[in-house]
Amino acid sequence: MNGLYVTDRLAKTQQLAQEVAAVIALGTPEIWAADGRALLCMIDAWTTCQRLAVIDAAERFWSCSEGGYEEGLRAAGLLPEP
Repeated sequence: MNGLYVTDRLAKTQQLAQEVAAVIALGTPEIWAADGRALLCMIDAWTTCQRLAVIDAAERFWSCSEGGYEEGLRAAGLLPEP
């Protein structure tokens, strides 16, 4: 079972740039606070571990159902506890 989980996450690392490119193509690159091409180049340069860290933080953020953005960022480990 652990192997399947890792495989799923590794598949996500390979699709990360494609997912970001799809959002940029929707015409909302300002959401990312960066030039779309520069962001995609940065993602392409990341190692698998770096991509996994970003995916993990995003999953933690989106799984937080209470408290809004600040609580989600805390759940992802991106903001300190108050």
